[in-house]
Amino acid sequence: MTGLNDVHERVRELFSRGLRVLEIDVNAPLLDYGLDSVRSAELVIELERTFDIEISDEEAATLHTARDVIDCVVAKSAANRHSGIGA
Repeated sequence: MTGLNDVHERVRELFSRGLRVLEIDVNAPLLDYGLDSVRSAELVIELERTFDIEISDEEAATLHTARDVIDCVVAKSAANRHSGIGA
């Protein structure tokens, strides 16, 4: 089971590493860190692998902050647990 604190830390680490910054403010727009479309696609793929979830292109387009990403991962992980996916 993936807890909120675990998701929070893993997302922050992933985006810090992926965007080559020391620290991510979870409420700041990811574009402020230089996120472009190519890196965004790479990070979505990494999120999907890390958390065993699927994020559609439409959903990815709505993820503007790390907080948005965390909320999405938590919701999808919970939905997977309830449906038996990834268990």
